[in-house]
Amino acid sequence: MSETFDRYFSHLKDTGSSAHTVSGYRKDLLAFASWYRGTFGEDPEPEKITSIDLREYQGWMRNVKGLKPNTVNRRMKAVKSWLSWCVNQGLAPRLPDFPKGVPEARRAPQALERAEVNRLLREVEREGDPRDAALIRLMLSCGLRVSEAVSLRLEDVDVGERHGVIVVRSGKGGKYREVPVPPAARRALREWLAVREKKYPRSPWLFPGATDDRPLTPGAAWRIVKKYAWKARISDLHPHTLRHTCATNMLRSGANLVEVASVLGHARLDSTAVYTRPSVADLARAVERGEA
Repeated sequence: MSETFDRYFSHLKDTGSSAHTVSGYRKDLLAFASWYRGTFGEDPEPEKITSIDLREYQGWMRNVKGLKPNTVNRRMKAVKSWLSWCVNQGLAPRLPDFPKGVPEARRAPQALERAEVNRLLREVEREGDPRDAALIRLMLSCGLRVSEAVSLRLEDVDVGERHGVIVVRSGKGGKYREVPVPPAARRALREWLAVREKKYPRSPWLFPGATDDRPLTPGAAWRIVKKYAWKARISDLHPHTLRHTCATNMLRSGANLVEVASVLGHARLDSTAVYTRPSVADLARAVERGEA
């Protein structure tokens, strides 16, 4: 089994999967192997695994371990991917039938409350670093992903006092889009551009990294955001939280789904519609209002 798993993980690496993805699949498949050995007293040889085994594994995760639906579905997906590869390699005669995925109670992605946004921006203003202010504003006001923000070149930025457009040339899936820049973000960008022109005259990047010829890395950019989140006493801030906050604020201000989808670069409206779902905080307020 160890050799089969190792060959599969090598296949994932060879086909471009990230180290994070490979690590996740490894953990999920080892969990399945552990359950299989404990249940049947032998290794999970791919040719022996049946649809009944898969249903029992799913049921064990749900009813005995009490795992969340997304964890159950993710582990089943890892097993299915591995078994599909085994079939293609001739290690199993066919792919067994998999049970339906466990329905997930989906809510809106995590977004900052207004008070949290104010605390974050207050700390940014106190620090007085124009680069950090411009970087955070691009994610919070324009909905850019971290990777999109650090990939911007000078030629992608057109901002003045009364106009502003950011060109994202390689968004998710290689999509091109133009994003309007609102007033506060325009002001932050202009202030950073004035400083940047003197500090990095030869760099083509909006946010230069350790050397002029390289941009700031996504990891470095996110550490900057986390620094201000810590100062503002905001816990569990994730890489997409500022983007989620931008989308949520646009919808609450009256923007429609098509407009928000265009800003975020979503190809499908159902990707944007998740922001219309109530958050845990929204549900808590609703319950409080309805309490007798």
